Amino acid sequence: MIYEFAVFKRPMLFYAFDLEDYITSRDFYEPYEAFVPGKIVETFDDLIIALKEEDFEQEKVPKFLDKHFKYQDGKSSERLVDHLFSEQAEEKNKDVGEIYG
Repeated sequence: MIYEFAVFKRPMLFYAFDLEDYITSRDFYEPYEAFVPGKIVETFDDLIIALKEEDFEQEKVPKFLDKHFKYQDGKSSERLVDHLFSEQAEEKNKDVGEIYG
């Protein structure tokens, strides 16, 4: 869900109460602190404070988006349709060329 929330620029908090245990037992492919696009809190009190103060560290979102999404211009559907129809046109032309070629 973090990808969807990031794309829509929704505020996020990461309640990582067991972060140290997880890192010790399993770990991540990249440092958790550098990966997540929002504020990390490790205690319930910090979670409540961050919510109350609306402290989400949203400045992390653009970097996250740039890393994970090549296109962010809102034209992905248009590109997909153009690509599909250009492939269909190429196939149709290929079939016609084989018949009349």
